[in-house]
Amino acid sequence: MAQLSVKDLLSRDFVGVSESDSVLGAVELMREDGETGVVVLRGSEAVGVLSAADVLDVIAEGRDLAETPVSEVMRREPPTIPPEARVDEAASMLTRSGAEQVLVSAQDGVVGVVSVRDLATIGWESGDRPEEIEVTTQGADMIQGERIDTEYSNQSICEVCGSLSRDLVNVNGQLLCPDCRSI
Repeated sequence: MAQLSVKDLLSRDFVGVSESDSVLGAVELMREDGETGVVVLRGSEAVGVLSAADVLDVIAEGRDLAETPVSEVMRREPPTIPPEARVDEAASMLTRSGAEQVLVSAQDGVVGVVSVRDLATIGWESGDRPEEIEVTTQGADMIQGERIDTEYSNQSICEVCGSLSRDLVNVNGQLLCPDCRSI
């Protein structure tokens, strides 16, 4: 497989909010667009990101979503990559940072985002796959002649909290674990 660049995969349509918007307002936009994160903008400059996991932290703290501004809970200095970078570099950056999306930035600002979901849509060949990402197939205990730990071979990642689970269910286009389904 020829090496894809980030510009071949990025989503140019992304959800943006202001630092002064309420977390509740950001959540409503995420739900409308079926996204798990938003880019926080100051004018046209990206100053942070807010993910569903960040919102869950606000809820767990017992804070009022309508009264809490995005600026108090956003992640500052989001992972950023240029459009010319390779897709495997974006995958490695997402893996290392634990973020759900990486911003694609050029001289004129953010031109799009690449999310974990975007990366899941492409097929990785063994030479293209970043080393940080372990690929398994459900029910298999051998991959390319190497034995894998079957404890994780039939699990996948929840699209809200990022935890491994055997019991994912599709809810409004997202694969959710039992804990996130109840929220």
